[in-house]
Amino acid sequence: MPYSFTKIEEDKSKTITFVFSFLIIFYFLSAWLIAALAKNFLIMEGRSYDHNLSWAPLNFSETFMVLLVSLIVSAGHWLFSVQNVIANMLKVLDAEPLNPDDTYHQMFRNILDEVAVATGGNAIEGVVVPTMAMNAFALSDFSGRSMIGVTEGLLSKLNRAQIEAVVGHEAAHIVSGDCLGTTISTSIFALYNGLLNGITKLLDQSRYTRSSYGYRKSGDSAGGVVVFLLLIYLILMVTRFLSLLIRMFVSREREFRADAVSVRLTRDPLSLAEALYKISSRWRGSGLAGEELEAIFIVNPQFSNLDEQSGMLADLFSTHPPVDQRLAVLLDIAHSDLKSLDEKIKEEPSFKKSLPDFVAVKPQPATPAVPVQWMIHQDGAWRGPFSLTQMTGLNGLKPETWIRKNDGPVIPMYDDPQLRDLLQNRIPVTPAPELLNAKPPEVEVLMCPRCHLKLSPIYYEGGKILRCFYCSGVLVSENNVKRIIIRDEFTFSEKIQRLAQGIRETRDKWGQGTQHIKTANLLTCPQCNPLNVKMDHRFYTAAYPVEIDQCFTCGSIWFDPDELEVLQCLIEQRSQERDEKHEK
Repeated sequence: MPYSFTKIEEDKSKTITFVFSFLIIFYFLSAWLIAALAKNFLIMEGRSYDHNLSWAPLNFSETFMVLLVSLIVSAGHWLFSVQNVIANMLKVLDAEPLNPDDTYHQMFRNILDEVAVATGGNAIEGVVVPTMAMNAFALSDFSGRSMIGVTEGLLSKLNRAQIEAVVGHEAAHIVSGDCLGTTISTSIFALYNGLLNGITKLLDQSRYTRSSYGYRKSGDSAGGVVVFLLLIYLILMVTRFLSLLIRMFVSREREFRADAVSVRLTRDPLSLAEALYKISSRWRGSGLAGEELEAIFIVNPQFSNLDEQSGMLADLFSTHPPVDQRLAVLLDIAHSDLKSLDEKIKEEPSFKKSLPDFVAVKPQPATPAVPVQWMIHQDGAWRGPFSLTQMTGLNGLKPETWIRKNDGPVIPMYDDPQLRDLLQNRIPVTPAPELLNAKPPEVEVLMCPRCHLKLSPIYYEGGKILRCFYCSGVLVSENNVKRIIIRDEFTFSEKIQRLAQGIRETRDKWGQGTQHIKTANLLTCPQCNPLNVKMDHRFYTAAYPVEIDQCFTCGSIWFDPDELEVLQCLIEQRSQERDEKHEK
């Protein structure tokens, strides 16, 4: 039965009362223990030679002060978390808004709009997390703002029906009202994980210092500081355990309810089962920032044996029910079974296709403003003279072809305004339909750093990049490079695979070296050309030594021919090897 607005408002009130009360108690107990430890530590420091020390508890006035401080701090923490909950969590997740020039993002936006209509017209925002992991999440706050996020890996690995089912699941959390309690409680209690990680780093650093320089004498206060940090660490471990108790408030049953609502919205239980199967059997995001926010995700980013168990302990401390139980319910509705699902996914057709070439067009003659003639240098000899009309019909002309205008100096073609226009007119107006929409978006005119001619916008792996028609180099923003690497729409030719194999053999033989490559001739960044900013010539990473040119002012990356495809091929090969190793 769907929730009524009255029921949702009642749940909001319960959420506020329960979480805020728990927060006050949580702060008070933690502050009391830390204050008591600090008091006894100071007493021991002042009476270091007295061996008859005993534990000194806090008196009434000290306890009252701790309670007062706890109330103030918890109220401030609550107000900050409630007012900035979505913004703070998106920052932790490194999420980005949808790119209107990205076809994958637009498909996701269309699905969000469809689901919003199906759920009563609730406005739902969308964000993406640029990672190869596969997962999705939903967020809500008290102002009524709602948001659904997905990873780039999920967008690239699932088909449209499966993505619709996932979005329907997350939308169910929003309309039922349970997303609010999960968002608020997760945001508040994730703070202690950050404190615990900070103390861990301090202890590691202290351990390294003592192992490097030896132990100091017993009277040195440094040893006492380490002991104090260790005690604080133990307390934070306890508070971390207490924060796990909040999971009792996040019932595992809400995932079953959301699955059911998604089936009602999409009428496609099999697609949701397929999506859950793929997400659970691949990398979900363990090790990335935000994994401690596991309650908001459709599947726990880090694999947990507790998640896959049943019983009181699992029900208390796990936010997600076993995936096999969720699949069993969905497959029963779809009149299928796990074996059939596994076979169906293995037999799914590949979405990859060969990268098409540009559509050739006939050269368009241009009328010279002044009757002049040019000599051109081809095949080791000078030819000509030619008029502009004659130059239009010549083959093999390139931006770097040497020319001499009348008796002028020898220069490359791209330095002659009239011949540069001639070359520009040879660039196809309409590339292949697989690469460019019928109405290309308006973009700032940028010039190729090698050919000095206008770059043309194309769509590659769903993202917009700029390509030079003559040298086939491409200019890609830093964020789009990440998305392109995650996606694998196209197959790789034998040439690309051969180049990738050669790089792997060289890397395995000589090891991973530095990323920087020294060179005298640096390219000028097309994006920062007015400022004459030079791009750094380097390897993409030491693990993937593919040469690139990157501008560290705007982040744009220039790939010469084949470099982007070779980089994709290398990363995809490593990913396949990792999956095969995992399956074994």
